[in-house]
Amino acid sequence: MYVQGLLNNLPNPKPAIFYLAFLPQFIGPGDPVVLTAVILVSIHIAMGIAWLLTWAWLVSRARAQFLRPRWRATLERVTGAVLIGLGARLAAATR
Repeated sequence: MYVQGLLNNLPNPKPAIFYLAFLPQFIGPGDPVVLTAVILVSIHIAMGIAWLLTWAWLVSRARAQFLRPRWRATLERVTGAVLIGLGARLAAATR
């Protein structure tokens, strides 16, 4: 899974563009560029991990609460009705 995710993200130019556009604003003229950039990237990665772990914890708690059979059936009915409505709207649309 790790290798698959790595191979999926390596050709993605968005993180490199983000770091090239965003990080230089926080590096002062006399600061060591590589060390400061590594520190800022490490902080960004740590914040991302904390954010994703928090979401995973919240979703696991919500899953136990809201995906009981009664809630799940209601959720499937509502999302099914929304999808049918969107399909009907698309079928009725004209150019």
